[in-house]
Amino acid sequence: MRTIPHVQHDELPFQDGTVSRYICLMFIVAMSVVLGAADAQTARQARAEVEASMLVTGHVEIDPAGHVVSHTLDQPGKLPPYVVDLIDRAVPSLRFEPILEQGVPVAVRSKMGLRLVATPAGDGDMRIRLRSAHFGETAAESEASGVRALDMKPPHYPESIARMGGKGIAYLLVKIDRDGRVEDVVAEQVNLTAIGTLSEMDRIRNALSRNAVVAARRWTFSVPTEGEDADRGYWVIRVPVEYTLHDDRETEYGAWSAYHPGPRLQPDWARPVPEGFSPDALATGAVAPEASRFRLLTPIEG
Repeated sequence: MRTIPHVQHDELPFQDGTVSRYICLMFIVAMSVVLGAADAQTARQARAEVEASMLVTGHVEIDPAGHVVSHTLDQPGKLPPYVVDLIDRAVPSLRFEPILEQGVPVAVRSKMGLRLVATPAGDGDMRIRLRSAHFGETAAESEASGVRALDMKPPHYPESIARMGGKGIAYLLVKIDRDGRVEDVVAEQVNLTAIGTLSEMDRIRNALSRNAVVAARRWTFSVPTEGEDADRGYWVIRVPVEYTLHDDRETEYGAWSAYHPGPRLQPDWARPVPEGFSPDALATGAVAPEASRFRLLTPIEG
């Protein structure tokens, strides 16, 4: 068994009053989006489970030994300085399995998605940490060797859920056959951005899950024509589907948002979840392969 070094740069408590008050506001906003008359016990439980969250994207350069030699962040000017500082200290310590091409380790470049979360640390402070990450191919590398979307008509918003004020993101696992059609699909996880009673949130999760799955069954794709996966019997991809109400303001890149994370579902036809990965490390609107050749040896979360 290989010993994995522990990375201690992925948590950072903030005592800065402005930062703490700003992130705490995300929790207040989340709690103001209440569905129906949530009872006190459910409200307390919901507050304990809501997270302030941010998705940061960029790229990493990895040397033949699997070490990160450099990284860049997309639109760094839109990110809070303390977020940039946390990432700048954490990412260089990551270690990957060496990437082999024809049996020889090579230097590679990978896309990067990082999910940061903020939770109360007591005394008005907030604790910021990296919770999950996704590393994948650049578009140019995966053009002919990966699955590409042909027709992905978005689902219609369930009217009953819209009237409740229900909203969130359904992260789908989609199994695609050799004809480019959807053979099977499940909602791997559904995270909510509106809080209610346990029964209300279950109803919303189930409705968004069913709605996204029904729409996904009609999608079509172009399957790989070259590469080592071209001869597979099927392919699996991940697709986030976001449900927002018409009067919602779109969360800007670099801004904190609040949501209630849901349970994870793993179908038997999907591969095990990679180390340090969570579906919410994917950007909405993206199509990502189920598995990536970029495999972490160091934990992303301490």
